[in-house]
Amino acid sequence: MKTTQNHLSPKENQLIYRFNLFLKIKISCLILFCCCYFNSVAQSPLDAAVTFSVNEGTFKVVVPDTNNVNAIEMLVGTDDNANEIFSLTCAYDPSSGLPTGVSYTRTGNEIKIEMGTVTLLSAYTAKVRLKNGSNSWSDWYEFIGN
Repeated sequence: MKTTQNHLSPKENQLIYRFNLFLKIKISCLILFCCCYFNSVAQSPLDAAVTFSVNEGTFKVVVPDTNNVNAIEMLVGTDDNANEIFSLTCAYDPSSGLPTGVSYTRTGNEIKIEMGTVTLLSAYTAKVRLKNGSNSWSDWYEFIGN
């Protein structure tokens, strides 16, 4: 039985080699891009809640990672973009600089913000987001309460 072999010229071998190298570089770049992109997007809060007692409010937030959070922003208002009840953007674990009447405590992954004196409404919207070490903000974690 006779077998045939396909022999490629040196030029064809070089083209195949270059093409394979090109594919390996492109795939490596794609993997690197995906890793960098997903690392730069901040993680959203896992859970959040607002409670009111008399005319004072508390905003609780559960964060997924305590090592890669640089700042936190929270809003409480009457619609999606309002902040007339409460608005705060602060460093993660701030040691100073909070507004008068506002306090910040953290136990593990749970952050508790005492909002101080607030005007109570029958219904409100609240949202919170986190900034990571790359200065990228997460998506908003939003909820409605009454």
